[in-house]
Amino acid sequence: MTNFRTMLLSTAALGLLTVSSASAADVEKKMAWSGFVNRVIITGDDGENNFISHSDPVSVGQTRGRIKASAKSDAMTVGATIEIGLTDGDNASQSASGGESFSVRHSVLYVENSMGKVTMGHTSHAGEAYLVSDVSGTTFATSHSATPYADVLFNDTSSTAGSAAAGVSVETAQGGGYGAGRDNGISYTTPKFNGFTAMVSHRTDASGAYNVKYGGDFNGVKVSAGYSYANMATASGTAKTAAQDSVHGGGVGIELPNGLNISSSFREEEKNSANTAPDGNNWMTKVGYKMTGLSDLGGTNIALMYKKSEDQSTTGDEFENISLLFQQSLSDYGTTVYGGYSNLSYDTTASNFDDINGFFMGAVVTF
Repeated sequence: MTNFRTMLLSTAALGLLTVSSASAADVEKKMAWSGFVNRVIITGDDGENNFISHSDPVSVGQTRGRIKASAKSDAMTVGATIEIGLTDGDNASQSASGGESFSVRHSVLYVENSMGKVTMGHTSHAGEAYLVSDVSGTTFATSHSATPYADVLFNDTSSTAGSAAAGVSVETAQGGGYGAGRDNGISYTTPKFNGFTAMVSHRTDASGAYNVKYGGDFNGVKVSAGYSYANMATASGTAKTAAQDSVHGGGVGIELPNGLNISSSFREEEKNSANTAPDGNNWMTKVGYKMTGLSDLGGTNIALMYKKSEDQSTTGDEFENISLLFQQSLSDYGTTVYGGYSNLSYDTTASNFDDINGFFMGAVVTF
């Protein structure tokens, strides 16, 4: 299977490069800077104490800056992207202010023509995250795999009254292995055909992945869907992590002409045979409404979300997140304001933890 993927990617690359030549005058060259800064304030009650925390919510939408460059002709487009992630307040919780981090999110080049697109470098290849078609317009508030409360700690109900939280974090409780992650590799993406596109990838550690996406409009009813699979095996045949052999999942989103929408997704991981933990799973549903005309500033989106994870670290553990979310666009200012209320619960067969309840408010300024 790995040899087939490698051969397919090589063939696609050769086909993309076999294009008619274009003179320098026929090639349009562009370069642009862009990015955004994302900051959030979270407040809540962890069952023992009240807390307020300030952070860059790296798990939801990390502050970033990017440079994009391209050279385009009628026959072919060659381009590149460099994107850097910056975080101040990483791992901030009710008991810690967090630190600073700096990371390379994307360092990638691509070649594209009518036959499709080949991408090479450190970027989001197929399987980077399981595909979720969230059409609610509230992904900055809370996404399928993340929440502004990611680093907040649960309190064991047996803790001494008034003690600082010292249990598992929200991110650990809900499960963090949502895909193969951004990595070095090569991908081929097909042209769109009747609403469908597909991607196949090979990564440095000899793992493979693929995804399939669909988008369509049926008399004003918009439908989007997708599925992805990532094999986490390395060249030596061992698991990429001590836990996983593969991850897969998908989702579907439906948006009605009146703004009502529903998004649902499912994800599952298959553990390494050497790992005694069960295969974890996660599913999420959002019911939302997109309002237009409510404000001259921009669109207003609200959603009610239910998310549940099971067997993430041990058999019988269960995490639930119930949230009421909103996201307001200030389009003339390149700004999005978001926030909401969340109830987070987590229990294992060995321990019971206090619920976390709280409100959060954040803003994203795009440049």
